[in-house]
Amino acid sequence: MRTATVFLLCVALAGGIGWGDMFSPKRAIAGDYFLMEGETPDSLYLFVRGKAGSVTGELCRIGWNRQYIIYTDENQSIKWNVTAVEGHEQFKINDIERAHDSRFREIAISSPSEAWEKAKNKHSN
Repeated sequence: MRTATVFLLCVALAGGIGWGDMFSPKRAIAGDYFLMEGETPDSLYLFVRGKAGSVTGELCRIGWNRQYIIYTDENQSIKWNVTAVEGHEQFKINDIERAHDSRFREIAISSPSEAWEKAKNKHSN
């Protein structure tokens, strides 16, 4: 009886309440930030080490370098969200600001699936 109870508890914890997500693959991209897949292959989320929840909604577009991560998500697909990697500061810019700011215009932007592969390949070399 005790074995069955422990088994059922493990199943509930692993899948029923979302704890199974902690075993999802992660891909580091810059500093403390990493990407993690969601429920479907095309759903991708941005996380920062030390925080349980995603920094964003589901990502629509994303790009990064050592200093900045720039993305749009399902919550605000029109404006660009910018995160300074080192200081974790966040702010928003529009397409015109991005095009005129040398810090952001050279960052290659990818779809979620392209970003996942880029992050995967970056760490397999």
